[in-house]
Amino acid sequence: MDATVYLVRHGMHDWLRPGSNRLAGATGIPLNDDGRREVARIVAMLAGRALRWIAASPVRRTIETAELIARGYDVEVARDERLTEWALGPWEGMRIEEIQKRFPDQWRTWREDPARLRLPEAETLEQVADRMERSCQAWMERGGEGVIVSHQDPLAALISRLIGMPLAKMRTIDIRTGSVSVARRSRHGITVESVNSGIALV
Repeated sequence: MDATVYLVRHGMHDWLRPGSNRLAGATGIPLNDDGRREVARIVAMLAGRALRWIAASPVRRTIETAELIARGYDVEVARDERLTEWALGPWEGMRIEEIQKRFPDQWRTWREDPARLRLPEAETLEQVADRMERSCQAWMERGGEGVIVSHQDPLAALISRLIGMPLAKMRTIDIRTGSVSVARRSRHGITVESVNSGIALV
């Protein structure tokens, strides 16, 4: 069955600002005003699309993003745990500068070869990619057009899988806040048609 999936990263939140710059993880950080404006651009971009389903990570910022998109459609937002943020154990909620000081080797691995990162009580990138791919495939089975709302690294891991790129090279894909990437499934297979559509140029 043919399907088009709009892969959305949630909008901006305060912990992404330079003055804070924390790894939010599963923390319930809401969208800020910039994030809501980013989502408004997504809504305009998707206007007129016959969306049949919207699935989102259960984290607050992704649910807010998905619910703003869902307005105007007779579609309920489905919370899908498989779409949640990469669980990074002790790094959750920490400032980036603190991680760099306390975990310099692991931080370098996370930046340069994330597939090799191992932290206590954390997921591996392979596990993240596996669950993201399972979720995407399952939602594509419904056919038609739909939206998946997730996070930067999980979406980059998913796109890497869809295009057959090793996860070790995932950092070559930088998924921006408030962006839309497009994947389509047809009888010929799955193609990724765009990445980071709809972002404001800076």
